[in-house]
Amino acid sequence: METAKRTYALPAQIVKRFELEIAPGKRSAKVAELLEEWMREKQQEALRQNIIEGCQDMWDVYLETAKEWEPLDREADHALNL
Repeated sequence: METAKRTYALPAQIVKRFELEIAPGKRSAKVAELLEEWMREKQQEALRQNIIEGCQDMWDVYLETAKEWEPLDREADHALNL
C-alpha cells in the first residue's frame, strides 16, 4: 500500500496519551485504522440521512397508496373475519 507522510498539529496531552497507549511501530497503523473508522461512520451517517430524507419525500406516495388499497384491505379483513 502506498503511504503518504503528513504533519498535523495536535494537542500535546493527546499525543502523550496516544504514545503511552500505542507502541512505537504501531502508531501509524492505529491512526490509519481510526481515520478509516471515522470516515466509514461519516459515510454511514450520510447514507442514513439520505434514507430518512427519501422516506420523508415518499410519505405522500405511501399515504396515497394506502388510501387506494384501504377498501380492498377492509374487504379482505371482512372475508377473513378479522
